[in-house]
Amino acid sequence: MFRTVEVGSEKVPYVGLKSGEKLWYEERGRGMPVVFLHGWTGSSWDFSNQIEYFSKAYRVFVLDHKGHGKSDRPQDASYALSEFAEELDEALDRLIGDEKFVLVGHSMGGFVSLIYATNPNFQKRLKGLILMSTGPKFRNPSLDQFADMIRKGEMTIVDRTLVDSIVVPTCFNGKYIETHEQLIKEFAEERMKNSEYVASRTAVECADHYNVEDKLGTINVPTLILTGDEDVFVSPEESKQMHKKIKGSELKIFSPKIGHMIQFEATEDCNKAVDEFLKKLQ
Repeated sequence: MFRTVEVGSEKVPYVGLKSGEKLWYEERGRGMPVVFLHGWTGSSWDFSNQIEYFSKAYRVFVLDHKGHGKSDRPQDASYALSEFAEELDEALDRLIGDEKFVLVGHSMGGFVSLIYATNPNFQKRLKGLILMSTGPKFRNPSLDQFADMIRKGEMTIVDRTLVDSIVVPTCFNGKYIETHEQLIKEFAEERMKNSEYVASRTAVECADHYNVEDKLGTINVPTLILTGDEDVFVSPEESKQMHKKIKGSELKIFSPKIGHMIQFEATEDCNKAVDEFLKKLQ
């Protein structure tokens, strides 16, 4: 079941889940379905530079994970990444039926994509897989202290000072921050729309309960791996290791001085790489 719900004066498209919860989505274009999944504390806004570009040739879907963006935000959910993958499959069942699609995941959205692609029940639906700034396990020693504080409830994530001082410089290269003031402001404002419960729960899920390293060899669909040469959130080394373990995968590292948000910092190169890959799947 999918429907349009009025939120104030705005009509918002939702797809309903068996749980009764609703996921927000946007659909544009016609052709091969391409589904974009955003990262931690993000929303479909993270693909602002991709939606219109790819909808000219493909049927593009962007979805907000449960608890994010305009999707429902239950305060008693576990927010396990495996549940996100299950909800994605249920949503797509209702939106495109059994049609095969290309899954594009950035950061935590890449985690969900990898869970999906390594699940034999879901993998058969994939036509292709694109992994952006992500990895098979979350490893970032420089953030261990913060992760521990989040576990103990000693850190507030949805705080503008923290977003500006930690999240922004972890996601973007310093030079980009200096030269794109308005976009960085919008990025920070989008993060501030999160609830503290969802932000902390998903952070713990990523740090403590996500690991598909031993399953990478089971991925048997065409795979494109993209990363920035100076990503300090998810090291480019993760992409290099995935490339070695996912048979037939392609790897592109954007440079110079490209950080975690490659869809913004290297928009032209990123879109070109994705487009070239998609054309081979048609």
